[in-house]
Amino acid sequence: MIVDRYYYAQLNKQEQAVYKAFYNGLMAHEDVIPIPIKGQLSKEVFNKIFRAMTRDNPLIYYVNQSACNWATDAFGHTAICPQYFYSRETVRKYNRNIENAVNNLAAQLRLTEGTDYEKEVRVHDWFCKNVKYDFKGADMDEPARVVLSHNIVGVFAKQKAQCEGIAKAVKVLLNAVDIKCIVATGEAEASGKKEHHAWNVIDIGGSPYQVDVTWDIGASKGRIAYDYFNVTDEIISKTHSFEDEMPKCISLKDNYFERNRLTFRSRSQLIAFITQEIEQGRNKLYFRIDGLFPKLRQSELAGMVAKIAAGGQSRAVKVQQIPNEKVGTYWIRIY
Repeated sequence: MIVDRYYYAQLNKQEQAVYKAFYNGLMAHEDVIPIPIKGQLSKEVFNKIFRAMTRDNPLIYYVNQSACNWATDAFGHTAICPQYFYSRETVRKYNRNIENAVNNLAAQLRLTEGTDYEKEVRVHDWFCKNVKYDFKGADMDEPARVVLSHNIVGVFAKQKAQCEGIAKAVKVLLNAVDIKCIVATGEAEASGKKEHHAWNVIDIGGSPYQVDVTWDIGASKGRIAYDYFNVTDEIISKTHSFEDEMPKCISLKDNYFERNRLTFRSRSQLIAFITQEIEQGRNKLYFRIDGLFPKLRQSELAGMVAKIAAGGQSRAVKVQQIPNEKVGTYWIRIY
């Protein structure tokens, strides 16, 4: 297991000192936490430190950020007074359950075996098969559900969460097997609407990659989607914007489609692939068209696939398409 604190490293020395004191106090479930700062602690600095700490440490899931208060006495001593979602005893119980769940998953998914890429694929696939997005996880009429859906307990206890809980649980699992993983936050745009969102930046073989497991869960209906698995900044920035400075993700070496030779940069390459798959009796195709290759219209692609599948015969062929033109991926079923 590694201690992977990317955001801590982005703070200045005074902020790091506050981070440490705050972290230690929260881990001890203290009601009053003195911090090493003289004078007033600004809301902006507090929020920056709190955000860094909770993204670096998903096991701090039991603190209410919106209800944290701090005060400075006449001598300039400042202390933070956190509000906890759960009692000390409940946190201990949840921590034991989380530890057992992580250990069981590590064994089930054989996360001590294989390359980091293979481990990452197993974790990604488990989420896509087993974790559901909690569409009611933001309903303030159910506050307990809101808390669960935004932290790792929702994933490991209920296998249901929103993006923040999912991204933090991915970090816990990968860090447990020595893979660097950051929780990234910002905005994502879907159907013309921008919303606050969380995903991951994962280091594989010394190169960082953008990974949005939540969006791949959403696309994994009757299949496993890899649309947002190990992509570059350029690809993900078509739909996502970052709240903080992130490691630069420029490599596609360990992108799912590159690794599996499913990226095509010319029409002739794509036609050869479709022909080969159909000749081998496969009726489901999943591939990515590189950005340099002009995107095909859906009708044009469907016609191309149907023509190849018909094999020159005058028979009707139906083609189902699930395109993601933002990232250039296409899933096709022939029947």
